[in-house]
Amino acid sequence: MNQAEKSLYIPGTLGPTIMLKEGLDLESLKKTNATANIEFTTEDTDYDNEADLKADENYFGSSNNFSYMLDNDSDDDASNADLTWFQRLNSKMNNITEDGGVKKVIRKEGIGCVVPSGSKVRIHYNGYMEDLDEPFDSSRIRNQPLQVTLEQGQVIHGLDIGISTMRKFEIARFLIESTYAYGNMGCPPRIPGHALVCFEVELLSYSDPSALDDYEGLTDEEKRDLPFKRIIEVSKALKAEGNELYLCEDFRKAIRKYFKAINTLESATLKNESQERDVIHMCIKSYNNIGLSYLKTGSFGKALSSARRVLSWQNDNSKALYICGKALRHLGEFSKSRKYFTRALSVSPRSKDVIKEVKLLDEMEMKFQLVEKQMCKNMFG
Repeated sequence: MNQAEKSLYIPGTLGPTIMLKEGLDLESLKKTNATANIEFTTEDTDYDNEADLKADENYFGSSNNFSYMLDNDSDDDASNADLTWFQRLNSKMNNITEDGGVKKVIRKEGIGCVVPSGSKVRIHYNGYMEDLDEPFDSSRIRNQPLQVTLEQGQVIHGLDIGISTMRKFEIARFLIESTYAYGNMGCPPRIPGHALVCFEVELLSYSDPSALDDYEGLTDEEKRDLPFKRIIEVSKALKAEGNELYLCEDFRKAIRKYFKAINTLESATLKNESQERDVIHMCIKSYNNIGLSYLKTGSFGKALSSARRVLSWQNDNSKALYICGKALRHLGEFSKSRKYFTRALSVSPRSKDVIKEVKLLDEMEMKFQLVEKQMCKNMFG
């Protein structure tokens, strides 16, 4: 490849790419092909095919993934018409560092308190550079949220600072200077040195590890002497960690966290009926989550036991009834399964999950009856 060809080479293609000065006539190309023994193909770029559109939609998640590129700037002043995307963004943002190296604008308000320092967070994000038409990095394209612990250097410094200002379910954009991002060296080949970057972040959930850190350092005797309110806080923190693991599909670790939350509650010395009700309420949530986790791992007998433990306290708990029905369906106990689903529907008649399971149960029973009928027919010839 000569020097001229190198300058025209595009990574990812099979060879040098030459810019055309005028359009090609496909008919003349076909005639040339007949004499020169050259094979060529043309690519149809029309998106009339519904399947193709759905495939693209599934790959990119949704158009919201690229909402930064799709901003409607019609409300901007006429004086901003010649500004770049990042310059327009900059005009709408507030500094969250004294030197203005990290700027923020909220796209959707969150709820609750600002994420506590050092929390484990779970986020979706898109990362942009100004000269690219799509994200250089995106958890949404991968369809896999990112889970990190803040202040541990697990993300770039500017993003660490930005996330620390967010609330649960908030969506925000951050414009981050290179000193808070990838520095003078960048991250070749995708990110050049001195790059200004924009991240659009959605804070899906977080868990505060501080309550657990203090608890783990106590002796058994000190744990027994803890105030009831403190034990509830620790149990909630353990359950929250279990929920994070469940959402990350690490179901076995999630089960261990839920059991640890229950064991913490059971170690408490209860002084009145109000505290007993609080413990049962917390245990019900954890046992239901254990049941759902066991369903995910295919441990249907254990899922059934966990849900029945809940029903011993609260016999109309729709989630526990659902878990029992689904576990029994998988175990082939169709009539028992239907009884639990019927009870679940009496409590939550519009539950989509239960209605879906009833339909699956109907289909399985029908298939089983057909197989049974065929077996009898074969036996008696």
